Amino acid sequence: MTRVKILILFTMFSFFGKAQDKLDSLIAQAYSTIRYNQLYQQILWDYRPTNEYIFDQEKGTITYITDDPNISAIAVPKVLGTFNLDDKTFLWADKNSSIQKKLSNKVEDFRKKLPRKYQQDKFVTNVDFSRGLLAYFSAELGANGFDLNRQGRTIIYFALMQIDVYEGKKIKYAIKPEPHFDILQNDKLMVIEKVKEMHQKQLEINHKFYNLKELSSEDAFKAIREVHLKYWLNEDQYYFPALGWPCNYDQQFTSDWAVIKLKNLERFFVVYNSNQSSVPQVYGYEIQINGTGQKIIIGSY
Repeated sequence: MTRVKILILFTMFSFFGKAQDKLDSLIAQAYSTIRYNQLYQQILWDYRPTNEYIFDQEKGTITYITDDPNISAIAVPKVLGTFNLDDKTFLWADKNSSIQKKLSNKVEDFRKKLPRKYQQDKFVTNVDFSRGLLAYFSAELGANGFDLNRQGRTIIYFALMQIDVYEGKKIKYAIKPEPHFDILQNDKLMVIEKVKEMHQKQLEINHKFYNLKELSSEDAFKAIREVHLKYWLNEDQYYFPALGWPCNYDQQFTSDWAVIKLKNLERFFVVYNSNQSSVPQVYGYEIQINGTGQKIIIGSY
């Protein structure tokens, strides 16, 4: 191979590498941005990935059924694409004849922002990267959140735009796709540090039980409950933490800590990402901001 060809190949790989790095960075930023609206749905109407749903292409809606038989939600989806579990390919929704145009009309413009290899109609990838594209797509739309559902051997990825939450047959909330939180720039009350302090103590108990074998299961559960009750205002046993390893409380696998406030409401939350898996998981604690001492946590999401 000539020196010129080697130089051309090196330049190409460098270019594609930088494009991929930029995309990965944009996806990470998107997860950070869209997580607040995802959390908002959990708080307001108990949105969870395990909710039963009815996807109706004709109406252009997806209906979620919650654990409360009196509460349901109807969302307007924008379909990004589908992933085929057999051949491991992602197919863009605007190139999929089985997806109605009204559900995919935002996709073409989004595709143009991506590196060329992802602009083709179909490309080989994996579930996690497809989910990352969905987070990026949803953040670009300013969506209320996103979801993915399996239908046979296909996974469908979609952003959630307008969401109407029903109590019985009446609309309780009409949730527009817009920011629902203010981000507090100064954690004057050190609530993040208090949550991290709780996590560290819970991590140490798990380490002593699983790795050092210094605690029996009975002693470990007792110890972790005692730590819990030092920081939680709500003492319902439902919220008592379980033991587990790898431990969700390990701070080396967390990032993006923030204190946020619901717009127009005096409700505050500490949120962070857990990065133990390839897809960031978002967690939040509702905080009583004017609490005294260590007991500041009201609930978790």
